[in-house]
Amino acid sequence: MSSEKHSKNRGWALYLLVISTIVAIGYFVVSPQTLYKPGDDIGYNMGLAGGLMIVFLLLYPLRKRISFLRNLGVLPIWFKWHMIFGISGPTLIVLHSTFHIGSINAAVAMVCMLLVAGSGTFGRFFYTKIHHGLYGRLATVNELKAGMEQSGDVKSVFSFAPGIERALEDFRVKAEKYAKASGIGFGNFIKAGFQASMLSRSLTRELHQIMHANAKVNNFTAAQLRSMEGLFNEFREKITAYLDAVRDASQFHTYERLFSWWHIFHIPLVYMMVFSAIYHVYAVHAY
Repeated sequence: MSSEKHSKNRGWALYLLVISTIVAIGYFVVSPQTLYKPGDDIGYNMGLAGGLMIVFLLLYPLRKRISFLRNLGVLPIWFKWHMIFGISGPTLIVLHSTFHIGSINAAVAMVCMLLVAGSGTFGRFFYTKIHHGLYGRLATVNELKAGMEQSGDVKSVFSFAPGIERALEDFRVKAEKYAKASGIGFGNFIKAGFQASMLSRSLTRELHQIMHANAKVNNFTAAQLRSMEGLFNEFREKITAYLDAVRDASQFHTYERLFSWWHIFHIPLVYMMVFSAIYHVYAVHAY
C-alpha cells in the first residue's frame, strides 16, 4: 500500500517536472513568434486541443453530481484524467498564446486558468490526505502497529530497541491529543508534521547505532552484515510508515478544513475561467 502510494506520488512529480520543462523550453522557442502565432494553424489547433481538454476535465464534477453518469467508469480514473487534463490543457493554451496576452478578456481567462491549474495541484494534495476518511487513516495506524507488536510469545519487532518502541508510542499518544484538540488546529498540525519528521531521522539513527553495536559485539561476518543492512532498511521503512500514518491521522481534520476552503476558492475561479474562455473564443471568431 505504501509503496503503491509512493509510486503514484513519484509519477505525479515526474509528470509535473516534464510539464515544467516543456513550458520553460517553450518560452524561449515560441515567444519570439517565429515558429507560429496564436492565430496560425499550429497556434489555433494547439489552443483548440487545450480548450477541449479543459472541457473534458469539467466532466469530472458532473460525473459526481449527475445520476446517469455515476455508474460510468471508475471514479479514481476520472479523477486521474481530471488532473492530467487540468495541467496539460493550460500548458497547451499557454503555448498557443506564445506567452503573449492580446486583450483584457484573454488576460482574465489566462489568469483564471493558471490559478485554477495551480490550485488544482494543492487540491490534489489535500484530497490524498482525506480521501480514505478518518477511520481509514486510523485503521492504517492500527494495522501498522499490529505488525510491529506481535501477540503471544513472539517478541515485538523492536523489542531489541525499547527506546524506539517508547518513542513511537509517545508520538501516537501526543498525536491523538492533537487530533482531539479544539479550534482550527494549525499549531498542532505543524507540530505533528515537525515531530514526525524529526523522529523519523532520530529513530533511524538510533536504530542504526543499536544494530551496528549489536553486530560489533557478536562479531558479525560479512554475510551477516549484508543481511543486517537489509533488515535495517526494512525496520526503517516500518518506522517511517508508522510515523507518517500517525501524523496523517492527527492532521485529518485540519486537511478537511483546508480542502473545504480550497473548494470555496477553486469553484468560482472555474466559472470565471469558463465564461471568459467562451467569450474569448467568441471574440476571436466574431472579430
